[in-house]
Amino acid sequence: MAKKLKALLSIFLAVFMVASLIAIPSSAASVSLNKTSITLTKGYQTTLSVNGTSSKVTWSTGDKSIATVSSSGKVVGKAPGTTYIYAKVNGSTLKCKVKVVAAKISASSSNITFDEIGASKTVTLTVKGSHSGLTVGTTNKKVATASWVKPWDGDKIRIKITAKGEGTAKIKVYLKNYPSTCYKYINVTVDDGEEDEITILTNPQSIDVASGKTATLQVYCTDQSKLSYKVTDSRIASVTAGTASGKYKNFTVKGISAGTTTLRLYNSKDSSQYVDVKITVGSDVKYYELYTTKPTTTPLPTDKILTIQVNSYTNYYMVVPIDYDPAYTNTIVAQKFNKYSYYEVYTTKPARMAATDTYHEFSNSNSSYNYGTRYVLLPANYDQVKLNTTIAKYNNKFEYYTIYNEYPALQDTWDEVKTWSVINSATGNKVTRYLLVPYYNYDQSKIDSIIEADKNANSVYGYYKVYDTFPIVNTKTDDVIMYTKNGKYRYMVVPKEGLDILKRNEAIKNDTGVYEAYVMYETAPTPNTANGEYVLSARYGTKYVYVLCTYAQGTAAHDLAWANISTAAPTGT
Repeated sequence: MAKKLKALLSIFLAVFMVASLIAIPSSAASVSLNKTSITLTKGYQTTLSVNGTSSKVTWSTGDKSIATVSSSGKVVGKAPGTTYIYAKVNGSTLKCKVKVVAAKISASSSNITFDEIGASKTVTLTVKGSHSGLTVGTTNKKVATASWVKPWDGDKIRIKITAKGEGTAKIKVYLKNYPSTCYKYINVTVDDGEEDEITILTNPQSIDVASGKTATLQVYCTDQSKLSYKVTDSRIASVTAGTASGKYKNFTVKGISAGTTTLRLYNSKDSSQYVDVKITVGSDVKYYELYTTKPTTTPLPTDKILTIQVNSYTNYYMVVPIDYDPAYTNTIVAQKFNKYSYYEVYTTKPARMAATDTYHEFSNSNSSYNYGTRYVLLPANYDQVKLNTTIAKYNNKFEYYTIYNEYPALQDTWDEVKTWSVINSATGNKVTRYLLVPYYNYDQSKIDSIIEADKNANSVYGYYKVYDTFPIVNTKTDDVIMYTKNGKYRYMVVPKEGLDILKRNEAIKNDTGVYEAYVMYETAPTPNTANGEYVLSARYGTKYVYVLCTYAQGTAAHDLAWANISTAAPTGT
């Protein structure tokens, strides 16, 4: 009876070891964690739980130095950083992303208003966690400044905010080593309560100036600090403000190209108060004309001469002012030679290069150019990220939460840029992505979602390749196998249909360097005869299948292993 029990036990172990390599589905429909992403302050804790099952859950952590987890799912933040907590239940593994931050900062008030310049107010902060490297700063020293009020009382820390000038600013209190994870903003508004209405008078009321020449405009304003100005078309004339003398200020008007434009002088506090000055520029300056030879002079020293390559042996030239609109020049050249290019900005709808071409239409938001609609010619399967970058560079403004293929210009000096890599499906090359995020109160879950979606849409995972991180796959066609190496999880993508078991087993063996007993391989393992190991083999077409066995498992395990490789290799011997 004992021998029969032993044989049955051996068969169970053999079947279990073979089954252990079955692909683990990438998701489970009914079992889930109560949270898939959490943020903890160092030293604080929270509890995770598994929904949809009453089975035993085995908990583990990716990095104990960052966060630990107990057998009941209690997670404790240990050090700033990011790791994962894993819950293994019913053969499936669930994971929760854990971000541990250095501390938490809160304030007694997040919005401060001053109605008098020079006034000050005290705000009490509660700083939980480390106080090392605690720093306070302002986005605009001309509006408001901040300083510490000492001594500090444990976690209660006071700052003094002082109004310096009219406007708005943000006071930032943050840990110097963790400025993007541990911070608090206090919005400050300073309004001295003075009347915004002003009086604006000009002498003369209109300007006539020759191209390349200058004229002087004298402006009287009851409050020069509130006086602003802009030119409707900077390609025709430029205007430069001089130094104010009391309530008077002189402006220099320079003619650039023939035409008429308008100088608007207005109240910066109330744009409905304004005075318009008509500017007429005479003479025939040849801006935006195409020349077959390069001009030797330009109307102004700051002008540019563009070189337009029509083909491999013919160049044309165009004289433009320093602040020219590239979309306008692109349109002139394209219409002249009836040749449009992809990912170029035009002021009119571009002609298609192919029947499947399309175009993207957007509104110009670059104040350096005339406002209006712009167009970008696109191929059928265009690159959205490249289009994003084209528009941002033209408008001279990179938007938050938009993916670019070039490093974006920051909207604020404290803004952050997130980077990651994807695989270009057309070339197979790795390319870098960039995402601009605001310096305050950015949405981490939104960032993670954008990056994950981009990786899912562009990154290519190969079958039977080993990855350090859990790959995003098409769950309808692919599965993910998970195993461990040196105590760390490893991942492999395999097809749901047509799985090559031998290729899978070989890939895992090559990664771990270990032949598992009673597992089929394409290469022959070297048995340790001293431990009672031996190898079974059978021919499969032109190849052989090998299984490492041990005498300790008995004849039942041997017979089962032979049955398996015989089934896999019907022509075997």
